[in-house]
Amino acid sequence: MPRWSSFDGAADRRLVQGLNGGDRTSLAALYDAYAERLFDYCLSMTGEKKTAVDIVHDTFIDAWRRAPRMRDQMRLGSWLYAAARRRCLQRGRARHLHWEAGPDFADALPADCTADAESRPEPPPAAELSALLERSLARLDASDQELLLLSVRHGLRPADIGAALGLSARRAAARTGRARSLLCAAYEAEQAVYARCCPGAGRAGDAAATRRHGGRPRRAVGVLTARRSSAAVASHARDDGDGRAHHEDCPACRRRRRVEVGALLVHAPSPVLPAALRHRVMHTATDPELAGYRIDIAARGGTLTPDGMPSQPDVPSPYTRRWLFAGGGMAGALVTALVAALLIGPGLPPSTISWPPFRTHPQPAVTPDRQNNGRPDTGGQSGGRPPLAQAPAAPGVPAGPSPQPTSTGAYRVSPTPSPTSPASPSPTPPAPEPPASPGIPTVVPAKVELYGTKTAQVRLTAENGPVVWSSVSSSDRISVSPAQGSLEKGDSIDLTVTLHTTFLNPPGQGTVTFVADDGPSRKLDVVWGFYII
Repeated sequence: MPRWSSFDGAADRRLVQGLNGGDRTSLAALYDAYAERLFDYCLSMTGEKKTAVDIVHDTFIDAWRRAPRMRDQMRLGSWLYAAARRRCLQRGRARHLHWEAGPDFADALPADCTADAESRPEPPPAAELSALLERSLARLDASDQELLLLSVRHGLRPADIGAALGLSARRAAARTGRARSLLCAAYEAEQAVYARCCPGAGRAGDAAATRRHGGRPRRAVGVLTARRSSAAVASHARDDGDGRAHHEDCPACRRRRRVEVGALLVHAPSPVLPAALRHRVMHTATDPELAGYRIDIAARGGTLTPDGMPSQPDVPSPYTRRWLFAGGGMAGALVTALVAALLIGPGLPPSTISWPPFRTHPQPAVTPDRQNNGRPDTGGQSGGRPPLAQAPAAPGVPAGPSPQPTSTGAYRVSPTPSPTSPASPSPTPPAPEPPASPGIPTVVPAKVELYGTKTAQVRLTAENGPVVWSSVSSSDRISVSPAQGSLEKGDSIDLTVTLHTTFLNPPGQGTVTFVADDGPSRKLDVVWGFYII
């Protein structure tokens, strides 16, 4: 039976401080306090004694080097269990928990049955109790078995279990409670299996049938007894008519049911720690010639978490969980947007907004005629502005023509001509400028071959005049960046032609057409080869 003391936070802190200072006595004290625990845990997880010895040795050497890095120095026990667990998973854990053959499970009986040696009932056989415990645990998953091993047998609290397994204390407590409930249900099911196979089941049924029928012989009620016995074997706890189950009449079943499954797990045989392991640990930790060996052992222990605990291979790191959560959120938002676009996209009207505004053209300015054969416009002429009402002139001020609007919307007052001055001739309007000749886009080179690459550079030049251009691809696998723009006469721009590929891409070809608004267009041939991503 294991005789392990509970964790002492103050003692663990002193041990961590001693390890940080390189004190050999602290390492010896650490081994004496935790070696039996770790050896029992590793042997239960791996099922091989030699493997368990090597894991315990490497765990203490790793603790000698890296245990002082933990943030909470009172979690030394959790640190050791976490380091041993990582190595057990790397070596390959057993499918079921393992214990060596040992003495019987007499200590697993309740205390009221062991008070007096004379009145103490005979305990069930050790092989029967061992098989009952192993079959009950075999009904559970490996993770639940490990939680029961740490919480029930080794006495770790939920916070210590969470620190060792890389879980929160709340989640560790919930999973531990669930594992205990499953173990109790599995134990009851195994008890029912043993009751159905018990040799005393038939005899107890015959005696109960005889009592119900007033002491009549068995042959008088043979058929009835056979039917009721078969129904009782099919159930977990058979009622014999007097309100008592079979296990209350059968001494063997009664002794089995008085044993609790938690007591079986606690008092299972504990393995004997090899005596030479302590000397091996101290020699490896203190020999100067084994410095490289110690570094190699620590490297096999994996990385440490931000709290300084050994990371577990089956638990993602906090950074990985954060990226997975963010990636899941972005994927969900993308799927939602695609579904919304598929549902409401076909019913949307075409967009009337063009962005960027590369295809806008200057509009001619509308200016009113200010002269008409030397006279101001009148309201009766075509295209003229109606005359404005003139305010009466002040006394002594000659009346003059009304002010005329300018091209900017302001009004100016024409000077009053003198009666003796001749009329000034009307200005001649400027001749309209001839329209600019349309530009021609030219692209160099005229053909792009994408073999072994996904991008290529081409140059677009505006010849003979300005060009407002845009690009149109014949295949959705080809894109041009930028896709449109405007160039002055003689200007050039470098464009990037990109090939969009998937996992498996057969060879093909396509064209990119550069279209000018007021001129001819030019084509660019694109050829690509076979790609495998």
